[in-house]
Amino acid sequence: MDNNKIFLRGFELEDYILINKWRNDPEIQNLLSGNFRYVSSEIEKEWVKQKMMNNTKELYLAICLAEGEREMIGYTSINNIDYINRCAHGGGIIIGNRQYRDGEIRYEVGKMIRELVFDHMNLNRFTGACLAEHKTSKIMMEACGFQLEGVKRQAVYKNGIYHDQLFFSLLREDYYKLMQEGEYTLKAYAKRIKSIRKH
Repeated sequence: MDNNKIFLRGFELEDYILINKWRNDPEIQNLLSGNFRYVSSEIEKEWVKQKMMNNTKELYLAICLAEGEREMIGYTSINNIDYINRCAHGGGIIIGNRQYRDGEIRYEVGKMIRELVFDHMNLNRFTGACLAEHKTSKIMMEACGFQLEGVKRQAVYKNGIYHDQLFFSLLREDYYKLMQEGEYTLKAYAKRIKSIRKH
């Protein structure tokens, strides 16, 4: 898609300031599979520095606006990269700036990540996971061609209760088939979202 609203880039050290703000936001953290932790700015700074210096097994990317001051509005990651078995796991899409939590931004990020995983990294299998009650993530993954592989029952302890976790996968052959059929256009994606929500 031309004229993307966003672009991806590697972390820069000063990104820790925004990331720390988002990590300490309960509204954002409630949607994630990970446990909530209070993180100091110094710990965050070291975490970002570590991610900047190691992109072999995991790749962390800032999501930035393509126009204006090219502001960072969120981040995403590709984790557990395995070049022997040619697989990796998506770390989710964090949109910290509430103004940009629309479906089109997430669609663009997903499109860029799939291109990176299959076209550039030459991987064969890409997986993702979400809390069972996080219906938006579930619908988005299904709309992107990911297939449900299973449920880890009571796998995540958050806010005093155990949550089930859903696991999905997208194979290289499925990705290219959907690409060939034009199923990754914004129009086709939006149509699938609507259809999934009805069922």
